[in-house]
Amino acid sequence: MQYLLGLLVWTQTVIAELSLDRKQPRPLRAEYVQADGGLITVSYKSPTSVRTFALHKYDADFRHEWSQELFDQSLGEELLHLAVVDTQIWVFTQKIEGNKRLIYAYTTDLEGRFYRRGEKVLVVENFSRNSSIEITYSPNRRYACLSVGLRSAVDSADRILFYLIGEDTSYAGTWVFPYSERDLEVRQAIQPSHEGHLFALGSVKIANSPYPRYYLFKYIPEFNLTLSVLLEVEDIYLIEPMFRIEKGGGCRIASFYSLRKGSSQVQGLLFARVEGKGFFLSDIQQIPLPTEVLQRFLSERQIQRGRGIPDLYLNQLIPRADGGLLLIGEQFYITTSTFRDFYGFWYTQETYHYEDIVIFAIDSAGRLEWFRVIPKAQTGSTDTELSYGLLVGPTHLYFFYKGYAKGTGSQIFAVTIDEKGETSPPRPFIQGFRSTDAFYRKLTRQLTNTEGLLAYTLGRTGQFVMVRLSLQ
Repeated sequence: MQYLLGLLVWTQTVIAELSLDRKQPRPLRAEYVQADGGLITVSYKSPTSVRTFALHKYDADFRHEWSQELFDQSLGEELLHLAVVDTQIWVFTQKIEGNKRLIYAYTTDLEGRFYRRGEKVLVVENFSRNSSIEITYSPNRRYACLSVGLRSAVDSADRILFYLIGEDTSYAGTWVFPYSERDLEVRQAIQPSHEGHLFALGSVKIANSPYPRYYLFKYIPEFNLTLSVLLEVEDIYLIEPMFRIEKGGGCRIASFYSLRKGSSQVQGLLFARVEGKGFFLSDIQQIPLPTEVLQRFLSERQIQRGRGIPDLYLNQLIPRADGGLLLIGEQFYITTSTFRDFYGFWYTQETYHYEDIVIFAIDSAGRLEWFRVIPKAQTGSTDTELSYGLLVGPTHLYFFYKGYAKGTGSQIFAVTIDEKGETSPPRPFIQGFRSTDAFYRKLTRQLTNTEGLLAYTLGRTGQFVMVRLSLQ
């Protein structure tokens, strides 16, 4: 084992470390700079100020290069998102005025010179305070897309307002879907392709049926053209499918499925392609879960009665170098409890449960090669530190999650799985980690095919630590 600044390192090596003490502001957003291997963060200007935001640039070794002041929050402006495309750094903010949501952009180059400083780029009319503003990247990170749903009459076409950024372009637009807002629910944030086209996955309500159908949509802005394909296979029912964009305008599709209409109990795996030319579903393959998989979660009686794995949701679709796929799911559910306090008032509390991670390896012929389960049990009133962070190396998957183990205590545990399914036991990742320390799971970032980013805070010292890891 190798020790570096209190970090316990085993199969991977720390390439760079950014450590900020109590006197330095914590990053609120962080993004990788593909052009030079550096890092961009947004934070408050100082730990004692929650008014002024600042932008910070670090090189590939996490050495500080420059800082630039952004905006004063006391004037009503709020931080939204940070994005980096080529050599452009974008910070998006919002301001609410009456029934309008105004979106502003700040743009600098890699030396900190401003192109834009608070330029209005989007106006969202009659916005819903529950609607979120999302940002996504194309697989090659040459495009980024900011998007927000527009509220309209339920009998009018559903539409999404977007702002697309490319290496040499940036513009606002509106994607109008061929279904009304009453009938369509977009299930994932719209995502740009390698070519700057937009993809979305939605569920569409069908007349006289309580069960929706899933569609994949593609929007070609230069022609104002929307293509769609129905994701449906006879006699099976998809459970929250997902897609991964490929070069050439197509996608890979994957989903868990049930044999019972309306059920969310997983009984098998489905995967297919949507061909870019013609935009149609092809290479559809489905795999019923073998008995040994079901036995991990169900009793023999439940299996005989046709039950599936409960509360399991697909959240990762990863192509393999050999042409196969890795599908990763996690068990998730919410419980609700009602209690009465000392004064007689009744309260309802929701508890989040994030449990086992399940990995399925599919070979290039569409067969289930192996499956693995990473057992864990995480609960909390918020999901801030729950679930897991994933990094993908050339030959290994790296899972990181905060948990508790007898004899070890509270820890960030790390588990690796190689391409043959060989799995390491959960290993403590941080020497001296305590229950009061925090793991910023949502700051886990895949930087390149061989590098990743992890972030945590040591409560006893107040240090915020961000490490860059080499991946096998």
